[in-house]
Amino acid sequence: MRKSVFHEDWWLDALAPGSWREVTCSRGGRVVGSLRFVTRTEGGMSICEMPQITRFLGPTVTLQSGKTEARMRLAHAVITDLLKQVADFDHVEMTLDTGFSDVAAFLACGYEVRAHPTFMLKCTSPRDELWSGLRDKTKNVIRRARERLAIREVTSAKYFVKYYQANLEGAKSYFDLSRLEAVYAAASERQQCKILAAVDSNNNVHAQVFFVWDHKFVHYFLSSRDRSIAHPGSVSLLLWSGIELAHERGLHFDFDGGIENEARYKFVVAFGGELANRFDVSRSTIRYRLYRQLRRVPQALLRRLSAGAAASDVNDHGVRLNHFPSS
Repeated sequence: MRKSVFHEDWWLDALAPGSWREVTCSRGGRVVGSLRFVTRTEGGMSICEMPQITRFLGPTVTLQSGKTEARMRLAHAVITDLLKQVADFDHVEMTLDTGFSDVAAFLACGYEVRAHPTFMLKCTSPRDELWSGLRDKTKNVIRRARERLAIREVTSAKYFVKYYQANLEGAKSYFDLSRLEAVYAAASERQQCKILAAVDSNNNVHAQVFFVWDHKFVHYFLSSRDRSIAHPGSVSLLLWSGIELAHERGLHFDFDGGIENEARYKFVVAFGGELANRFDVSRSTIRYRLYRQLRRVPQALLRRLSAGAAASDVNDHGVRLNHFPSS
């Protein structure tokens, strides 16, 4: 229930200026719990969620010392109070920090809970021990990348955004890229971020990674690589640089989730971290669930039509026919 970089006013102001909200819970005249979020509407439905590209948020609860049983009861009551204050939304969803393991209040309030694994690496050990903890194959990849690439700091968020956008290769970004400059400016002012690039001798940028941190974790926030030239070890080299960054500050390194697929899991586990679970929690009204199901119908029809069109392109011998544009 710690307060992370993602809970800070400046972070929320950068990503959701003037639009984020907060509900609080007080006991004995003192605020002991809060929940921050943004709202939007979709199909006439009201939605409560985290700001874009925010890794986790959820409630924060501040309790005084006391018996474990009493503290657990009070935390449960505080979280329940906060959830009641967002009960009128058609859909509520958020991701909880790894330190938030007691989801009983969410379950009691009708939320669905799903594990969202990430890897954490404690970087307070000596640097040599951290290096020894890497998989041998990963160490070799990083060594080879070092022979060709140098690490340079990028001090322009605009440059990172341009690079990130170019590497999307025409695909649409899942977040508003224009907000990254505000995030970088706010975090940089507080000395809580760094963008690193892997560059070759011809000044070609193979990859870039955006790191942000708070009092406990350096977060692997965003990364991008130029597929046309990227050295196979460019991102691994940058990740090791992020681990060194965490080591210098006596922090942990958070690989920030995204390990649901096998390839990503194998890549991240090679750095020697330990698995930790965040929890995705969500609650929807019947009206919202019905709305989402109805929205899937046109998509399913399009998939069937596409499959049918593909099938019609195959002749009786199973050979795909070529289509040529009409003159």
